Amino acid sequence: MTRVAMLSVHACPLAHLGGRDSGGMNVYVRELARELGRRGHEVDVFTRWREKDDPRIQPLGPNARVVHIPSGPMGYWPKMDVYEHLDEFTERLIGHVDTEGKAYDLLHSHYWLSAEVARTLAPRWGVPRVQMFHTLGMVKREVMDEDVDGESDVRVAIERRAVRESAAIVAASRIEVGELRELYEAERAKIHVIPCGVDPALFRPMRQADARERLGRDPCEQMILFVGRIEQIKGIDVLLRALGSLFSRRPELRGQVRLVVVGGALDPSDDASESEKIHELRRLVHEHRMEPNVAFTGSLDQPTLALYYAAADVCAVPSLTESFGLVALEAMACGTPVVGTRVGGLQTLIEDGRSGLLVPAGDAEALAGAIARVLGDPRLRMHLAHGARDRAEHYTWRMVADRVEELYAKVLTAAPAMEI
Repeated sequence: MTRVAMLSVHACPLAHLGGRDSGGMNVYVRELARELGRRGHEVDVFTRWREKDDPRIQPLGPNARVVHIPSGPMGYWPKMDVYEHLDEFTERLIGHVDTEGKAYDLLHSHYWLSAEVARTLAPRWGVPRVQMFHTLGMVKREVMDEDVDGESDVRVAIERRAVRESAAIVAASRIEVGELRELYEAERAKIHVIPCGVDPALFRPMRQADARERLGRDPCEQMILFVGRIEQIKGIDVLLRALGSLFSRRPELRGQVRLVVVGGALDPSDDASESEKIHELRRLVHEHRMEPNVAFTGSLDQPTLALYYAAADVCAVPSLTESFGLVALEAMACGTPVVGTRVGGLQTLIEDGRSGLLVPAGDAEALAGAIARVLGDPRLRMHLAHGARDRAEHYTWRMVADRVEELYAKVLTAAPAMEI
């Protein structure tokens, strides 16, 4: 039995998915902690207390729990504001652990904000630290418009230190290994490739007609699905331009094709409702006269999301960068063909022409062409659906936990005795 302090400062594993700063990382931390707990390990996930109605401590399952640490005002905060309160977060975390009289065998931190907290806790507690970044600041600099700013400088400096000081680094794909080595001069021996997983009991194939009936959707429409946070890096604006291009070339499709956008906080009671980015996207929809063809649903619970995957003809993942691509994997597990970009982990997860189609990032015309191929060719769609399901069988949370357990054992065996 290993006692693990898991740090996920800005991303609570129990957060409602699809809103600001809530996505694949939240799922990863939640499912890994649960699976490790089922195996008898003790896992405490420490995260910022963001929602006032959340209990201070919430169970995740056997031997696993979420501990909310007060740090700054309640509610959503941009990452740099969260960073400004990291000292407070760290001190209150230490106080909580001291009060409980707990001790841990290792730290597993997620993202750069958690890496900075782990940098203080590891020597204080005399334990090794394992780091997973999920996304890298240097990679985002290469694809984002606002490439170099104060936040990026701070983030990259913290990431560089974490690469040097961590006992082990988890990479989601071999592509990320290359990025860590080239951009951060990481030691290859420190890096362990452990991809993400999917819950096959939740994300599984079902008849498209049944899924559409349960969702109340037109059984005859051709449905494109996008799932993700509403931000530039996810490429949603590229997808909307691609749809506009498709309708320009094939105007008859306007009466058949529907794009469903799942993600973003559209609830008026939510402090993140109708962000500036969503307003920008609605203007793009209006510009191409696509109001009848595009629906923004906001974020959904996972059982409902699984129905949308099953109901879709194709899932578009047009990200500008992606360390792994959990949305693509969830769609594939449901037997839904994926059109994704040839970036990051997507290009290792999706086998072009077998379990999906790959296009260059940011290329709206190529994206439109690939989507049109899938929608217009039932045989290709069936071929990709079978390939997607077969591919997804190799990625489960059980397999992820197997690899993480092996990594923990290796790190603890190699860790020198440390004075506390």
